[in-house]
Amino acid sequence: MNKIIKLLICAMVVSLQTMAYKLAISASPNNLSPFFSTDANSQNINRLVNTSLIDFDQKMNIICRLCTTYEEKRSGDKYSIIFDLKKNIEFWDGTPVDADSVVNSHKYFTEVEKIKSVFRFAFGNISEVRKLGDYKVELVYNKFGLDHLSNLVLLKIIKIPNFDRLEKVELEEIIGAGEYKFGLIDSFHINLIPLKEKLPPLDFVVVKDETTLSLKMMKGEIDISLAEMSPRKIEFLEKSKDVRVEKKESTNYNYIGINHQKPYLQDRRIREALSLLVPREKIVRYKFKNNATIANGLFSEAFANLHIDRKEEYNPKKAEQLFQAAGLTRVNGKWNYNGAPLKLLWKSTNNKFALELVEIIKEEMKNFGIEVELVVQEWGTFLRGLKRGEYDLFVGKWVGFTGPDMLKFAFHSDNIPPKGANRGFYKNSELDIKLDTAESTENIEKRNDLYKQASRLVNNDYAYINLWHPSVIWVMKSCIKIDGMYPNGNMLALRNISDDCGKR
Repeated sequence: MNKIIKLLICAMVVSLQTMAYKLAISASPNNLSPFFSTDANSQNINRLVNTSLIDFDQKMNIICRLCTTYEEKRSGDKYSIIFDLKKNIEFWDGTPVDADSVVNSHKYFTEVEKIKSVFRFAFGNISEVRKLGDYKVELVYNKFGLDHLSNLVLLKIIKIPNFDRLEKVELEEIIGAGEYKFGLIDSFHINLIPLKEKLPPLDFVVVKDETTLSLKMMKGEIDISLAEMSPRKIEFLEKSKDVRVEKKESTNYNYIGINHQKPYLQDRRIREALSLLVPREKIVRYKFKNNATIANGLFSEAFANLHIDRKEEYNPKKAEQLFQAAGLTRVNGKWNYNGAPLKLLWKSTNNKFALELVEIIKEEMKNFGIEVELVVQEWGTFLRGLKRGEYDLFVGKWVGFTGPDMLKFAFHSDNIPPKGANRGFYKNSELDIKLDTAESTENIEKRNDLYKQASRLVNNDYAYINLWHPSVIWVMKSCIKIDGMYPNGNMLALRNISDDCGKR
């Protein structure tokens, strides 16, 4: 009997696969378990099969998913969040999602014997989960933290039957409350079965080579590509009448990191001059094929409450004036600092596209009269060198951040390595005070205003050299439409697929 049931299930899954949208991703998810999903593909697929209390909308504002409302309670260091839960949400097995489900999920994410989730440290800050009613729960924290609320995106509300009797929790033991559940999974496919009639079946296909992916798109073998593709390939596909390219400004941020420990880089005028040598518009137009927007700070326009107006310019003439004002002199076409030629050590990873961008900026600096030594390293060596300050410049990127806590993480003097990610060794007491004041401010509007002031301080001091925000790009058949793409690449937008292809 069991064999017959299994055969019926397999037949159903195969049938759904023939109806499913084929979605290309460039790398296999590292772990589909909600306890260990740290890469973008894993987290995004988990958003479809497992649900959290909150998430982000298209403007990076926090919204309820399993709750109807939430309320933050704060008094000094005391902090808690009260959630009123929706009463019509069920797990895949038909049992209700209620306050006990939240209590149990916190237990799963913080226990250290059977699971040891990589997120247990973040949720270990929750000292107590209080059940205030069948559909009301309060998360009580040890102390306030700006990222406590946003971190709850990673706390999936799940069910693990017979948890106490299990020796180890495998993926198949986890029952989610999402709108999809897993079907067949192998090395190159992840099939998602919809639990609501209006939703389309989804089949994620791993295609690592972008040329192969382009050919599959042209042949109609892939319906939608969510994979990373070079600007050249995107431009090529845009010329096809059979393909639609959808773009949205992303939350991701690219920048040039500066080592503020170096004497010649401690002068703000020199840092500003280096920024003025970056031909951003030319790079965005010709290298990115307009698939990026020039950054005027850490937060793109996707962050409606944190974005600030600013225009970065390319102006070698002004850079020359700043160098002269800083006491540098030009000898035989080379700029000298304290009687010796100014030479900058630029560290880079071996990513091909990143290296092409570095070479363009390096050539501008060379033409200006600055000698640049470029050292290319694999990722591990590169990162270790950054933490030790063994560089002058590097091209970096921040991805996946969700709010203003990133400012403290990257720029507060308390977060200089090895403690944090202030790898530029940047110190600004005025900024520290501004960030500390913002963190202790309960009024959200006043807090956001303080963070905008902090962003302007970082910009005006050239703590980083702003570069660009690469676009989120999804490529699809021309007969397909997707409404409501997210700036963080959130795959929840896949629930809004419509088509004239005859699939649905």
